[in-house]
Amino acid sequence: MPDRKRLSISILILVTLFLATYFILRAWKGVHLLQSSPSKENFLRTIRLIPSSPDPYYRMSLFHEWEMKSIDPEESLRFLKEAIERNPFEQRYWLDLAQLLHLKEERKGSEQALEKAISVFPTGYRGRWISGTLLLQQDSFEKAFPHFAYILSHYPNRSRLVYEISSRAIDDKDLLIERLVPRDPSSINRYIGYLCEIGDHELAKNAWQKKVSYGFKSSREETIRYIELLIGHGELNEGFEVWREALREEGLEIPSDGNLITNGGFEHDKLLGGGFDWKIGKVKGAEISFDSSVAFEGKRSLRIAFDGKENVNFHHVYQYVPLRPETEYLLKTSIKSDKITTRSGVKIEIIGIGPRLYSASEPVTGSNGWKELTLTFRTPAGSQGGLVRVRREETEKLDRFIAGTVWIEGFQLREKTEQRK
Repeated sequence: MPDRKRLSISILILVTLFLATYFILRAWKGVHLLQSSPSKENFLRTIRLIPSSPDPYYRMSLFHEWEMKSIDPEESLRFLKEAIERNPFEQRYWLDLAQLLHLKEERKGSEQALEKAISVFPTGYRGRWISGTLLLQQDSFEKAFPHFAYILSHYPNRSRLVYEISSRAIDDKDLLIERLVPRDPSSINRYIGYLCEIGDHELAKNAWQKKVSYGFKSSREETIRYIELLIGHGELNEGFEVWREALREEGLEIPSDGNLITNGGFEHDKLLGGGFDWKIGKVKGAEISFDSSVAFEGKRSLRIAFDGKENVNFHHVYQYVPLRPETEYLLKTSIKSDKITTRSGVKIEIIGIGPRLYSASEPVTGSNGWKELTLTFRTPAGSQGGLVRVRREETEKLDRFIAGTVWIEGFQLREKTEQRK
């Protein structure tokens, strides 16, 4: 293991064991850390009075391990062995022995002490955690895995710490999903959730594929979280396949005519939420709602009403879409307007995710019956997807405060088949 990685792991272990150290100190200093140092003579007097008790021996071991003026590893080890001889069923004695022997680089003895610690209390968190971290420091990955896997199965709230220290110690990340993460839906979903949280989309993809191969299902929330991780890293085509599969599993409508827009007619408030659904935000100066009283082909439309008090920079209705590179597309929608002021009206646009791409329709102003807005564009090499959105740009002109209402429905985005290669 490289020195830098070893140092990183050691620092993490020291930090996570701080609280454990605090309670060890309390064990021999009394009730509070701020009390005066205990007396060596008092401990020895107690040993003479109650020679069969393991506790004063253990406290003497800690005394020689932690008291700055009396640090003596050999004496600490001697008293600890005396405590173990009197009570071999106290796990903390064996764990302290394992750590002392580890510091003395007596690897075999340290491992044997860890085995004893687990045998007397196999279900405890502290024993599993110390065993796993010490074995990692000794490069004994195969021996460390069962302890961490036990924590992941029985102490799921501690999963993040296990993933963090394991990923720092192990270069072969495939080992984590293959050997460390328990093969059950809850454990794998927690691992994928952790990877999504830290933004490691490559490992998340690997774990997701493993989960699918095991036949495990995901909740809607877990699926959306993974899809948005892929979108955030520009992998919209792969994310869209997961999206379509999620729609299929939930029995929701999947366009079969090549339309890449989800819920193009705004017939649903949302399908799965997030991912490739419409994202609709709030903005000062405009009210966004669904209107069942005004529609063109469907049952309702999206209504945007501007109050005439703001120079609105509107981009608050949008949807991610997958796109193929070097391909011609046609984007269109139907729009109706009523008394839209300013020359900067409402339009639709496509913005590339990754390689540069931009195209927009003509803006709609004034009052108009239903009309079709269209735009065609060709994706650049390397394109994975884009952002379709309803847009009104703020303006510096005198009539900048926009008023009026627009209704929109029937978004469609398809490849131009007559030009497809």
